[in-house]
Amino acid sequence: MKDIMNFLQDLSKNTGIKFRLITEDGAIIFSSESFKENSDMIYISVNMGSEKARIHLEKKFRECASILKYTIEDKYRDIYFKKERIISDILDGKDVSDEMVHKSISFLDSGCNLFLVKTKGNIHESIDVIKEIYRKYDVITMIYHDDIIVIGNFDEIKEHAKAIKETINSNLFCKCYVSYGNIAHNKYGIERAFHESQQSMMLSEKFSVREEVLDYNKLLFEKIVYSLESKLKQEFLNKFEAKFNDFDSEMISTIDEFINCGLNTSDAARKLYVHRNTLIYRLDKIKKETGFDIRNFREATVFTISFLVWREKNKQTN
Repeated sequence: MKDIMNFLQDLSKNTGIKFRLITEDGAIIFSSESFKENSDMIYISVNMGSEKARIHLEKKFRECASILKYTIEDKYRDIYFKKERIISDILDGKDVSDEMVHKSISFLDSGCNLFLVKTKGNIHESIDVIKEIYRKYDVITMIYHDDIIVIGNFDEIKEHAKAIKETINSNLFCKCYVSYGNIAHNKYGIERAFHESQQSMMLSEKFSVREEVLDYNKLLFEKIVYSLESKLKQEFLNKFEAKFNDFDSEMISTIDEFINCGLNTSDAARKLYVHRNTLIYRLDKIKKETGFDIRNFREATVFTISFLVWREKNKQTN
């Protein structure tokens, strides 16, 4: 949005035409210096991507209206579609010059983040919701294959990811998953961040990760298990598979939540909506059945890897 704002400011200054550009719902995109609304105005519809906007212009500039509309629409397409093409080319592995990348993506030098967004609802409705969130920010939002990509400079990356997920949940009433990787400072970083986000989605699916906001750097156990040799995985299954198969859904949920809460008994009890003593009874039962006390870090580590190996196998057979 910063690029188009600068362009509109220069356009108004160089032509002497004072105008205001407003979205359909009344949000001001741009207003010329000392512009004032009066009764002697005309209004021109403008297409800005998937959104509609309106130029407010004094009637004395009527003859300039068509060229003003064309100039704004053409510049918008040039700025935003060019950015999308560059991102697509980077992710497709095409050769894009560093100069073009840094010129088109102004926030890249200071470091940017990439969100990969998967939604169970309409992808076009979802991208409209995201664009509304970041209307006033310098953010690239685009569809790449069957997913949504959001690239920008975010101070609190996890909070932004949660905001995207929750806004889509509440507005479209559908499931939404958001993943992200490490900060990117160049085109190679963008490509890496995208693949990290993709891998996070894959690991989430394979291991039935319950979180809907996925941080690549927090999926350490899942990455370890995924990379284990099949022979070693089978050793874990030989030791634990029968026991996990015998646990009911309540016990599986208990294991899942206790691990997700970092082995914190109080937090897990609260998340499970049970009394702390009830949780302790279940943990004692797990120890009795498996021989592993998952309140002990070392034993919990082996147990967690075994649990994920079992989950991965069950996901494949379902």
